[in-house]
Amino acid sequence: MSNHENHIEHANRHFAMQQARALEIGNRPLSERKKDLKRLLSVLMKYRDAIADAVKTDLNKPKVESDLSEVFPIKSDIKHALSNIDEWASRKDFSTPLQLLGTKAWAKPEPKGVVLIISPWNFPFNLTFGPLVSALAAGNTAVLKPSESTPTCAALMAKMVSEIFDPDHVVVLEGGPELSSHLVSLPFNHIFFTGGPQIGKKVLRAAAEHLTPVTLELGGKSPAIVDHTANLNDAVSRIVWARYFNSGQVCISPDYALVEKAIAEPFVAQVVAQIKQFYGDGMANTNLSMMVHEQHFDKVVALINDAIEKGAEVVTGGRSDRSRCFIEPTVLTKVTPEMAIMNEEIFGPVLPILIWNHPDEAIRQIHALERPLAYYVFSKSKPNVRRFVNESRAGSTAINETFVQFTHPELPFGGINFSGMGKAHGKYGFDTFSNERSFVKQRFRLNAPKFVHPPYAKFTQKLADTLIRWF
Repeated sequence: MSNHENHIEHANRHFAMQQARALEIGNRPLSERKKDLKRLLSVLMKYRDAIADAVKTDLNKPKVESDLSEVFPIKSDIKHALSNIDEWASRKDFSTPLQLLGTKAWAKPEPKGVVLIISPWNFPFNLTFGPLVSALAAGNTAVLKPSESTPTCAALMAKMVSEIFDPDHVVVLEGGPELSSHLVSLPFNHIFFTGGPQIGKKVLRAAAEHLTPVTLELGGKSPAIVDHTANLNDAVSRIVWARYFNSGQVCISPDYALVEKAIAEPFVAQVVAQIKQFYGDGMANTNLSMMVHEQHFDKVVALINDAIEKGAEVVTGGRSDRSRCFIEPTVLTKVTPEMAIMNEEIFGPVLPILIWNHPDEAIRQIHALERPLAYYVFSKSKPNVRRFVNESRAGSTAINETFVQFTHPELPFGGINFSGMGKAHGKYGFDTFSNERSFVKQRFRLNAPKFVHPPYAKFTQKLADTLIRWF
């Protein structure tokens, strides 16, 4: 039997095991779900240093970035869920309208059943265990498929999960794209996919075969708008940090800057100075992670070269080393909308800067692209902020800030159209993995609905007329 066939057989077996046990696990008391979350928190803290070593091996990510982007968000999600799960999972009673007199109504969230979580390579632990927290809080079983591009991280996740869960409850399946393609063809009760739009479309098509509900966390070109009223030092510091964190391999990273012409020159100068302050000699700095693999390195370098060939200027950076899959922080000016770098998500340490004279120009540029996952506005002008927000649509927005909308445990996180569908985090993540089941119970044998049963007579018609006229 080939390795591929082994993966498929392994996947089918675990899916069947979880299907057989999903009802039992979903019907356990909330105290058991809380134990699951506490076990996940315990193993997360136990392997904190191992997580840092794994992402260092796969992505050359600094330990502080591992702690801040891989460990802390998961710990925060777990603690938030533990504090709120009783309320999230509670029964909700509803008043009885007069036309349903004699009945009682309520609703209660139930687990969807067996869920599939497919996660990417850029934040392997965060974007695998984050959705898992919501799935466990909602009472589901889960199959986790981490990216094959970060194999050390995937192997560690498999080890961590196997220590605290039986495979008929939660399991990590390691494999390549063929395994992912097979998994999405199975009749899961929900699929949660984080990745790029092109693969997201394939997931959606496959899920449609079984009418499986899908959450897509994608990305896109997230703009950072800066006008002349902005606090320039603060705006530059936050944009540079967010753009080059994880070497730009972040779905909510500012993908390009739209800067008002009046401050364009000082903005560019301060960006260059801020990069030097943060990273010094970019090619030698240890605070920068690498591109995940050579194919991705080649893609980002090709975008830079295409922009240069079409007239863009490199004001800092531009150097790269394919043997290390490393690109130093790069800033491009004289960028035009027709360049390839402005028509696809970069997902690398490159900041294109476009100039605008009037807000209309900035808004036109934003409307020329698909709706982004994140949207950043830097301005002290309330009318400008209001206009930039009201004349745009995005998954999330931060004003005079970057990234923090992702870390707020009570905010919904997710995209719109090309940047995704569905919401995650906190109560929204719990709802994603739950089905709000409604109930109506007869309280008295002779109640209002009884009067409209056939055979229909004049009285029945008069009752219908009364209902339509007065209710």
